Amino acid sequence: MKIAVTLLGICLLLWSCGNDPDPVDCSLSGPVVSLGVVTNATSCSIADGAINVSASGGKEPYLFTVTDKPSQADGRFNNLAAGAYTVTVTDANACSATVENVAIKSSDFKFTTQLVGDSDCLGGNGQVTVNVEQLNPPYSYRLGLGAFGDLNVFSGLASGSYGITVKDITGCSVNLNVTIPRAFTGTSWQNDIRPIIVKSCALSGCHNGDSRSDLRVYDNAKFYAVSIKSKTRDRSMPREGTLSQNEINLISCWVDDGAVQN
Repeated sequence: MKIAVTLLGICLLLWSCGNDPDPVDCSLSGPVVSLGVVTNATSCSIADGAINVSASGGKEPYLFTVTDKPSQADGRFNNLAAGAYTVTVTDANACSATVENVAIKSSDFKFTTQLVGDSDCLGGNGQVTVNVEQLNPPYSYRLGLGAFGDLNVFSGLASGSYGITVKDITGCSVNLNVTIPRAFTGTSWQNDIRPIIVKSCALSGCHNGDSRSDLRVYDNAKFYAVSIKSKTRDRSMPREGTLSQNEINLISCWVDDGAVQN
């Protein structure tokens, strides 16, 4: 009987009894990745650029990945063409950290990118501008698999990663993997998030305070904010019923905003 009571007590402390808890809070105990030396490519047609990163924190061993390349055990990536890259390090707890928008240039293809963050949680108002030094004009640009055009500005973008290809008059092209950051969205705890919790989470036997933390209480919701985001995004919560994609996005935006009480 004593053992049963102890197990029940442990269960009630978990985010969701009967569901595996997060093994580690990646926001507190995940790895940190630092950008080191970046070596530019000799020319647009020669893939001899390099990116060096290092990792610390989290749990070793680490795996390093750069855009469209296989994972590897060290943080030096060689034989890279001119372009923009994202580097990711993943630790033994499956926590990850990234360095985004790392530029490798070349003598005949020099560029910069200007990014505007996305502050529209349910839409997308981010923007990227690609500025190319006029070495072999004219240049054409395309987003993803779209058609090439002469516009170097892409707007109305949600936060996330995008592939942009830039081509010069000689036919040489570079691929840019750019990430639109999430800007502050102003998603409201009182008007947006708490109603979702009341409708879908604060139910009998769930997070209404009877046996588990009452997530209608702001301090509790803030304490579990990272876990709430993770478990709603992978749809392991709520246990009964589902959330719409808009509701999941609102939760993510609120947490990314800092889980503020607004």
